[in-house]
Amino acid sequence: MTNLLKRCALAALCLGMPLAAASAQDSGNVIKIGVVAAESGAFVSAGHTLPAGVSLAVDEINKAGGVKLGDKTYTLQLLKRDDRTDIATAIAATQELVRDEKVAAIFGSETHDFTLAMAKITQPAKVIHIAGNSTLAKILNSQSVAPGSEDHYLFQSEPQEFQRSGSTARGVLNLLTPLVGHPLKKSVVIVGNDATGQFLTSYYVKALKAEGQEVPDIIFYPPDTTDFSPFLTRAKSLNPDVVHFWYNGDSTLTALPQALELGVAPSYFLFGVDPGIWKQRGLSADVPVAMSCVPLCWGESSSSKAKDYFQRYFAAGAPKGVTSSVSLLYYDYVHFLVDAWEKAGTTDPDKTVAAMESLHYKGVVSDDLSFNPSHQVTHATEVCAAAPNGDFKCSMQQPPADAPQ
Repeated sequence: MTNLLKRCALAALCLGMPLAAASAQDSGNVIKIGVVAAESGAFVSAGHTLPAGVSLAVDEINKAGGVKLGDKTYTLQLLKRDDRTDIATAIAATQELVRDEKVAAIFGSETHDFTLAMAKITQPAKVIHIAGNSTLAKILNSQSVAPGSEDHYLFQSEPQEFQRSGSTARGVLNLLTPLVGHPLKKSVVIVGNDATGQFLTSYYVKALKAEGQEVPDIIFYPPDTTDFSPFLTRAKSLNPDVVHFWYNGDSTLTALPQALELGVAPSYFLFGVDPGIWKQRGLSADVPVAMSCVPLCWGESSSSKAKDYFQRYFAAGAPKGVTSSVSLLYYDYVHFLVDAWEKAGTTDPDKTVAAMESLHYKGVVSDDLSFNPSHQVTHATEVCAAAPNGDFKCSMQQPPADAPQ
């Protein structure tokens, strides 16, 4: 845990843990749910997708008749809070939603350390907390989510990182190899030097090595970097077959043109960059470029369900962003949560958790969404590759069964 996270977790404790949230059924015919996300600041490209995805689900549920619990029907009310990519703001917003607004559930934040700090507030208050952060694996296990334990109400709506990294690495190498025209043996990873980048990269490097890659170096850059030339020059000196730009889509799209100008590698991978952005910005490259979506792509997809979802998502006013696909780590789970409430016949948090633990939901990202005994999901990741002539090929990659050693 980073020192910043420790300080902010302590700050949350010092503010005073809120009392358990009142049942949503005590507030008339409205069930309140909250979203805490970066709608401004450094991580807005992913952050703005959370309220957009949750808003679409809330609108669909309300238009379909709301939430039916016994002989009563409830309307969902969504309360959105911008954490401004600031962990203290995220903590304050969570306190307000839990203590003052008495929400029944919170979605977010997409910034990894923020979620861990927020859980210090949501869990004692028995508020259902759903977040698409693979770093939740630091705290989620079958013991920590057991009844009466500290993370009983916390759920991870993104696959475990060894699964996401494993499916991504395999897809990237499988798609790039025929386009490059020779076996790919050496990979260099370039990533933002922050807590999330360090955590995610540790898994991705293991996944690359499990696919037979030599990884001679991991090149970290300050998160606010705009001139990548010194990092790219270092990468080029290693003669890589692939340079993997990992983690931050916005930084990646700044770095790639500089890499192409310097001729750093015969192929590249851009994590979290949708083919739709590639096309929208008129990007091109004289070498193959792979891209991955979190979890499905909006600009070029092999999934008909994803195509239908994104048509509705953008029609509702959501912007076409670098990581619009992140919205699917939240959209499906609003429907999932409502199904759990209706199955339980109540918004009582303990009965809701029991229902969520046994529920199987047919969503956009999977026909069988369910949580394992550690409150984590498993599903495929979509990876695409652009050939130098502009043609795209996309493929759904299933996760590995076991973590690489």
